[in-house]
Amino acid sequence: MLRDTTAGTTTFVALAGPIVVGALGVGVDTSAWYIEKRKIQQQADAAALGGARIKGLGQTNTTAQAVATRDAERNGYAAGGTTTLTFNSPPTSGTYVGKSTAVEVKITKQLPSLFSSFLLGASARTLSARSVGYTPYVQSRNLEIAMVLDLSGSMNGNTEVSGLTKLQAQKNAAKALLDIVIQPNQSPYTSRAAIVPFSDSVNVGSAYFTTATNKTLQNAAGTNPWSGVVERPGSYRFKDDPPSSVYGWFGEFKTKKESAYGPYPQYLDDLTSQTPGASNVIRPLSSNKESLKTMVQGTAATGSTAGHIGLAWAWYTVSPKWNSIFTGTALANAHNTANTYKAIVIMSDFDMNSYYEYNNGSSNYQFEQLCTQIKNSGVKIYTIGYGVSGTSNNNRRINCASNDGSTTYTYTTTTVAGMLEAFEAIANSALIGSSDPQLRIVE
Repeated sequence: MLRDTTAGTTTFVALAGPIVVGALGVGVDTSAWYIEKRKIQQQADAAALGGARIKGLGQTNTTAQAVATRDAERNGYAAGGTTTLTFNSPPTSGTYVGKSTAVEVKITKQLPSLFSSFLLGASARTLSARSVGYTPYVQSRNLEIAMVLDLSGSMNGNTEVSGLTKLQAQKNAAKALLDIVIQPNQSPYTSRAAIVPFSDSVNVGSAYFTTATNKTLQNAAGTNPWSGVVERPGSYRFKDDPPSSVYGWFGEFKTKKESAYGPYPQYLDDLTSQTPGASNVIRPLSSNKESLKTMVQGTAATGSTAGHIGLAWAWYTVSPKWNSIFTGTALANAHNTANTYKAIVIMSDFDMNSYYEYNNGSSNYQFEQLCTQIKNSGVKIYTIGYGVSGTSNNNRRINCASNDGSTTYTYTTTTVAGMLEAFEAIANSALIGSSDPQLRIVE
C-alpha cells in the first residue's frame, strides 16, 4: 500500500531547521571568536614586548606601562566597556615571577554571541590573552654600586602607607636594589655594592677611623665609640685622594660637633653619643648580598642631614685611589667604563643642613661641588628625590645626577611605590650592559 510521506519530511525539516541554523551560528560565532582571540593575543604580545624593552632600559613601571598600552593600541586595542588591559612587572604568575625586567600583560574582551545564543542561550563570551615579555640580564662588565642611606631623624616620619615609616620604605627599596644588582655568579664579572649611612656624620668604625683622621679612637671600649668623621679642610676637600699628611685628614665628629654650622649647632653640641650609631657603620664593596641586606635592615634614624659627607664616602668606596685602605674583596677596580660600571645612588630631600668646616662652604654647597667632581671622575650619580620641596632643592637633585641624554639618572616621588620603582629602575639600568637587549616573548 502506498503512503504519503510528505508530511513526515516536512516535519523532520521543521524540527531539524533550528538545529542546523544553530550549528551554523555556532560555526560563525566560533570563527569570529577565533579571529578576535588572535587579535587580542597580538595586542598582548606587542604590549609585553614594548613594556619589557622599556624595563630593560632601566625605566620605571609607570613609563613601561604607558609604552605597553601605546603598543597595544597600535595593534588595535581600545580600552572601554568590557575591554581591559592589565600590566604587571614583575609578573604575578608563571615562571618569571619576581624578575623585574619581565612584563606581564593580560587583555580581556567580551564579545556578543551573534547566532549561537539561539542554540546555546549564551548572550556573550569573554576572551582573554596573556603574554610575558622579558629582557634578560646581560652583564658585560663589573658593577660597583655605592648606596648613600639617609638616617636623619626625619626618616622616622610616616609615609602615605599606614604603619610604614620613610626609613623602612628606604630599607625595602635598598634591599630590592641589592637583590637585582648582586648576581649569584661572580665570574667572569663581579657585581658588588657598598653601603654608606649618614646623618650628623659618617660612622667609619674602628677599622678606618685612625686611618681617616690620624687620631686615636676615643671610648673604644664602649658600645658606641666616637668613630664618626666629618669633612676635611684644605685644597683636597672635594677630591678622592686618600687621607694623609699630604692630602689632609678628616675631622673627627666628637670634637668637630662643638663648632658645627647650620640650623642645629646646639643639638649637635649636646650629643652624648655617636650618630649614626654603632650598627650604622659604612660597608665597603661586597658581593655578600645577605650580609648587606642585614646591615640595611639594621639601620636606625636619628640626627640631622650632613648629606655631603655621605656622598663623599660613597665616592671613596668605589675609588681605586683608596685601595690601600679598603682592601681584600673591597678593592675597587680601575676607572675603565668598558670593563667596570661605577655608580652612586642617593635618596634625599636634597636640603643638607649640617657642616663643620666653615671655609668649605655650606653643606649644600659642598654637596654640589662633590657631585661635579664625582661625575668628572667617571662615576655615575643617580638621585632619588623623596618628598622634595622647593625649587633650589629640586634643582640640586637634578643637577647632581648624571646626564648623558639616554639614561634616566634622576627620579622624584612622593609615594612608597615610586621610591621602590626608582631603586629597581636604577638597579636594572646598571645591570643591563648590552645596547641591544635580548628582548623576547617567553610566556
